[in-house]
Amino acid sequence: MTSTTDAEVAARYGVSVDEEAEGIAEPWNTDGGGIRPISALSEGVGKAAAWLTLPLLAVLGGEALRRAFFGNSFIWAQDVGYMLYATHFLLGAAYTLKKSGHIRTDFEYRKWSTRRQAGMDIFIYAFLFIPVMLLALDVSIEFAWKSFEQREQVITSAWDGPLWPLKAMLPIALFLWTLQSISELVKSIRAFRKGEWEEPLG
Repeated sequence: MTSTTDAEVAARYGVSVDEEAEGIAEPWNTDGGGIRPISALSEGVGKAAAWLTLPLLAVLGGEALRRAFFGNSFIWAQDVGYMLYATHFLLGAAYTLKKSGHIRTDFEYRKWSTRRQAGMDIFIYAFLFIPVMLLALDVSIEFAWKSFEQREQVITSAWDGPLWPLKAMLPIALFLWTLQSISELVKSIRAFRKGEWEEPLG
C-alpha cells in the first residue's frame, strides 16, 4: 500500500501515486509527446547496450580469479574492461535522457506549471543543449576519424589492442544523444502548447 508520506507529497505537487511501485509519478518524466522513431531507436540501443554488462562482468570476474589463483593478470583485461564500460556508458546516454534519468535539480521545477516547465525545457534544449551536442558531434567525428586513420592502439599496457573502435563510439553516442534531445524538444513544445505532459508512448 502507498504510505501516507507518499500520498501527502503527491497531493502537494499535484501528481498521482503508483501504488504498485509505491513511488511518485512525475508527469514530465514521460517519453510521451516526442518523436516515436527516435524514442524507439534510443530504447533499442539502450537495451542492447545493457547486455554489455555480461561480458564486462566476465572480464572482471576472470581477472579477479586469475589474480587469486595464479598471482598474475591478463594483459588485456583492464583495457577491455574499460572499453566495455565506456561503450556501455556512451550508448546508454540517449536512453537515459529518454527516461529522464540524468541528474537534475527538480526540487523547484516540480512546483512550476506545465507550461513553465516546458518553456524552460524548450529554452535549454534549443539554445543550450542541442547546440553543444552538435558542436561536440562535429569535433568527435574528426577525433574518431584520425584515430581510425592512424589505427590507434592502446598504449597503457603491453597488449597493444586497437583503440580506434572505442573512439568511434563517441560520435555514434553523441549522434544518438542529439537525436533524443530533439525528441525531448518536440515533447516540450507539445506540452507547452497543450498545457500538459502527454502519456508515455505505447
